[in-house]
Amino acid sequence: MTTARFTYQRLVELVEGDHDLIERLVEVGIIECRDDDRALVDLDRVLVARTLWRDLDIEWPGIEVILRLCSELAEARLRIVELEAELATRED
Repeated sequence: MTTARFTYQRLVELVEGDHDLIERLVEVGIIECRDDDRALVDLDRVLVARTLWRDLDIEWPGIEVILRLCSELAEARLRIVELEAELATRED
């Protein structure tokens, strides 16, 4: 997961003015608010959530499952790369 810090206004701009989406993502913990005027965000997850909600009309429980599975898949892929590298060093 690659996170970045964005202001609330910039996040709203990135999701084309969808304040409801930003509020929901904060509620479910996808956007982590900080003490200052910025939020810690995995922008890819925010944009996927936006697509699932607005374009594909998927309900929030489904979005949460899809985002969790995407994260688990990314972690599994990373682990496979690590294991392949470890195996390659053992074969040498």
